[in-house]
Amino acid sequence: MSLRELDPNSSIRLVYGADEVGRLSFGLITRRPPGLPQLSEAVTIVRAEREHDGTWILLLTLNDSKFSDVFVQLCGHVQSKVAKSKTEAAGISTAMECFMEWRQLFQASKKHILSMQERRGLFAELDFAFNVLGRRVGPTAVVEGWQGPYGSDQDFQFVDAHYEVKSRYSTTHALQIASEYQLEGDNITLVCVEIAGSSKELPGFRTLPEYASWARESLAQDGGDLEVFDSALEQIGFNPNDEAYSEDYFKAQSYTYFDVSGSFPRITSRDIAVGLSGVKYRIDLTSIDDFKIDEESALSLMKSYGGV
Repeated sequence: MSLRELDPNSSIRLVYGADEVGRLSFGLITRRPPGLPQLSEAVTIVRAEREHDGTWILLLTLNDSKFSDVFVQLCGHVQSKVAKSKTEAAGISTAMECFMEWRQLFQASKKHILSMQERRGLFAELDFAFNVLGRRVGPTAVVEGWQGPYGSDQDFQFVDAHYEVKSRYSTTHALQIASEYQLEGDNITLVCVEIAGSSKELPGFRTLPEYASWARESLAQDGGDLEVFDSALEQIGFNPNDEAYSEDYFKAQSYTYFDVSGSFPRITSRDIAVGLSGVKYRIDLTSIDDFKIDEESALSLMKSYGGV
């Protein structure tokens, strides 16, 4: 693999080149693990930690040369957008957003409606963001830290703390973990939100569009960037104007926090053989009782609020 750096002054290192058989490659090198986006079968995307310096590389390799012109345009688009970012965190977010935009461009004709599980998950994230985190650091900081929609390993990533949010029913006994990277790293808190649902309006229950509207208003009053919030919802595939979401009501009943450290049961990339990826597994809730922490302890990890 032969790679050259595009711009040494960029907020993140962007590289380009070709592999041993001449396939075009483009990537970014960062100090923190970037998200793992998806594009199409024409592009192979690999993310790996580089052993010699501990940095991460996200590498895109074009499998079909007939798409060379389009691939070059994609790379140029990412480079031009990232060049405007002042920090590595902002550069990563911008790159992930670009990849999502290109993927959506080719799927624009397909109308996407969130499944019930996805709706509960989004409601849990919004409630944790604006009803819990927002009270501590404000809506603007919360939206800046909301990186899950862009493919980041945890839903919320701040300087000193990462939060992965999982929704559950009152009868749920296990949590689904999406990959070997989702609970990998330090300063991670697993946030378990019990969500109640109803097909009719009840006291304290709100639809997703209602909650999104309230969250957006809170962000506006805080002087935050509404475009960033709208973009996150778009990346998830949620259209608050779609009537499909008008008759499902939700309420966050309770929160449980777990400190993901030490002997917490988890599978990480270091635990699996080289060449394996895409690991999904379930954590029995009764097995992590000893790792419960209170809300103040969970939120006290956020010592710095200078963005993600």
